[in-house]
Amino acid sequence: MHFIVGGAFQGKRKWACTYYRITERKDVVWYNGYECEYGEPDANILERIVVMEGLEAAIRCIPDSAYWKRMFQIWHEWERQSSGRTVVWIGSDITQGVVPVEKEERLWRDVTGWCYQQLVQLCDRVDRVWCGLAERMK
Repeated sequence: MHFIVGGAFQGKRKWACTYYRITERKDVVWYNGYECEYGEPDANILERIVVMEGLEAAIRCIPDSAYWKRMFQIWHEWERQSSGRTVVWIGSDITQGVVPVEKEERLWRDVTGWCYQQLVQLCDRVDRVWCGLAERMK
């Protein structure tokens, strides 16, 4: 698995498309966490690349680190079942800066940080994208 993280509007999606040579969305299965679309893999997925964009937003929909740990493991197993498969997670870094005043916002920020820590343990590669440039972290 591959995790791409960085600030909002820093070019994560564009960098991922360039890196994986994705020219059209038909080449991949693309889940949108901003619309709470994440789910478990099924037998109908024939594409070799699955992109999970908006991880921080999906975590907001389900702010349960145990759920996400299980979800990361399920996708990790799906990826390993057949050579050539890659699951790409894209998430914005919301864990830095001013700590939110509202309790719910703080919880979301904390759970997102915990989930990202769990995810990177399973990933073969982690990149931070800033201003469109990637820095490989793992």
